[in-house]
Amino acid sequence: MGTIKDNLQSREMQLFDMFGEPPQFTSHEMKLVLRNGIFLKYAAAVVFLLTAFDTHGYREAGMPLFANVMLWAVCVAGFILVYVGMLLAWFVLAPGGPVVRMLRAVPNATAMVLVSVLVVAVASSYTDMEFNRQALLQHLPYNIVLSYAFETLLFVFVLPHVDASLKLGLYRRGSGRSGLPLQAEETAAQIKQADSGPAADAEPEAPSDAAASRPVVLSGKTFALEELRYAKSEEHYLRIATRSGQQTLRGRLGDLIAQMPEGAGIQPHRSWWVARTAVAGLKRGSQGDVLLLEEGIRVPVARGRRAQVREIARHWQIEEH
Repeated sequence: MGTIKDNLQSREMQLFDMFGEPPQFTSHEMKLVLRNGIFLKYAAAVVFLLTAFDTHGYREAGMPLFANVMLWAVCVAGFILVYVGMLLAWFVLAPGGPVVRMLRAVPNATAMVLVSVLVVAVASSYTDMEFNRQALLQHLPYNIVLSYAFETLLFVFVLPHVDASLKLGLYRRGSGRSGLPLQAEETAAQIKQADSGPAADAEPEAPSDAAASRPVVLSGKTFALEELRYAKSEEHYLRIATRSGQQTLRGRLGDLIAQMPEGAGIQPHRSWWVARTAVAGLKRGSQGDVLLLEEGIRVPVARGRRAQVREIARHWQIEEH
């Protein structure tokens, strides 16, 4: 297990349950989802429904409308904060490789228990309801079932729309453009490439001197190819690491890779490009491989690219662990 920063940067989380395909995401992608307008509208809709249906009858018991709206707004916000906090903790502390898994019911129930204590405590100050263990136990089962229903709606119906709007590819086991599952589609592409003749079997060679001398241009900035270490896609921006430091520019990873001569680097993951000279090692694992960079950065290797990355690492004589 790496450091806290390494785990947050390189690990992916898979939230699984019996309903629908499990999404798989990084901590950065989770942050993008939380800021997305579709997600925020859904959270607001949950507050509206809780208020409109007077959940637990607080308004009927004397709670003013404004206080009731604020109560449910704080409830939803608190639930999200606890839920996300548990996911971040699992990113950091979970044993295993670059992909960690969690049952959705775990953060849901934990967050709902803490939020239920807050809701009952606040409601008791506006109504004649008492804040005690009996009142909490009376509300808790209903609250957990209700939160689970809202969570299932989020993951089955809302999150796929958020995913499509941000183009994150959170549902990596969904269908590709050919109609096959993504893993099968990538495997089929690899088989097709292997069967296409001797040219397809050629290993990527180091770029020629002429190719290496060509600069790379992104957002009006010019980079010498030999200075580049890695690039990471972050929504509409790229975090570019060079020998002299890092900077964030607006751009697409595909535009950067299109300028790279063959053999200059490798794309182990849809969000990463790594220079050949920056790779220090390859760590294999049953749950996933990780490229180890000289800077100490751990870059996840996508499942569909694992065989290709291993072959390139052998050709480059990269040390494997």
